[in-house]
Amino acid sequence: MEIDLFDISIFNYTYVYKYMFWLYLIIPVLIFWYLRRENLIGSFERINMSSLDLFEKKSFNIIAFVRHLNFLVFLVGLSLVILALARPHADDDIEEYKKKNIEGIDIVLTMDVSGSMLAEDFKPNRLEAAKKVGMDFIAERPTDRIGLVLYEGEAYTKVPLTTDHNLLLHAFEEVETGMVAGGTAIGTGLVTAINRLAASDAKSKVIILLTDGVNNSGDVEPITAAQIAKEYGIRVYTVGIGQEGMAPYPRQTLFGTQMQNMPVEIDEELLQEIAEITGTKYFRAKNQAELEGIYDEIDTLEKSKVRVLEFKIDPPEKYYAILIWALLFIVVSKIVSNTLLKSIP
Repeated sequence: MEIDLFDISIFNYTYVYKYMFWLYLIIPVLIFWYLRRENLIGSFERINMSSLDLFEKKSFNIIAFVRHLNFLVFLVGLSLVILALARPHADDDIEEYKKKNIEGIDIVLTMDVSGSMLAEDFKPNRLEAAKKVGMDFIAERPTDRIGLVLYEGEAYTKVPLTTDHNLLLHAFEEVETGMVAGGTAIGTGLVTAINRLAASDAKSKVIILLTDGVNNSGDVEPITAAQIAKEYGIRVYTVGIGQEGMAPYPRQTLFGTQMQNMPVEIDEELLQEIAEITGTKYFRAKNQAELEGIYDEIDTLEKSKVRVLEFKIDPPEKYYAILIWALLFIVVSKIVSNTLLKSIP
């Protein structure tokens, strides 16, 4: 333990045993006793008699001065002892701490980024709408580890599980279509997300799988992937995005990019079965507001459990330096009393 002998800022301290300050009543009693003993305010026994002492010039008495000074040193030491007994602590050190034991959730957002996500039944399109809602979802869950998996005809991990949500949000902004082979490999995307969570030690593991199409690529059947997720205790929420009927898609033609109405095809039966196997729900978002509501509902269903423990720690003691100074003053006083001021019989 490190002791700072000069850390005795008594006016910045809080005292545990304030009743010890009553002991300071001893100080005026001792002063009165000393003054009487030294005949400075009268003596215990006095006989009046004629004397010429008042007419004599008195010389400075060094012994009397040292005796008075030594008594003052003793009083300072005694005062510091009483201060130390009151157990001072620095105000800044007495704090109530809260420790949060957060039972977080590991979540992998698994997003379809195939060309059909550029359909403009959402504004400005499905992909940008899904990115915005996903980013809002991340912002609402600061204590969870979240990852991002993207898939088209193939799948890849854009961001592994992380609590660095700034990194995650930046990655979301960079998401676009056409990064890998075309198509919609729902099973491959799901297995890639499962691989991100397989080694996780979180008590809750969740995948949010978003798509606007049907499984037409990849080597892994979506149902097989769902069963694997179930074995690992991973819950998979599935989200179909797209309005009913027809939706405008951008198409490249000889005359540039033109919008063409194309049928919206979402394999809802498959998505429902994946959700049922893993014990969750399937959602259909036909517009931006519904998509936002779906993520809000998932956010409510998958809340992190937070247990807050409140406790007080013992702040650093501040009386050590004061006590050392007190003992130093008292010892010096006793040494002087038994050397310079010692009476010879």
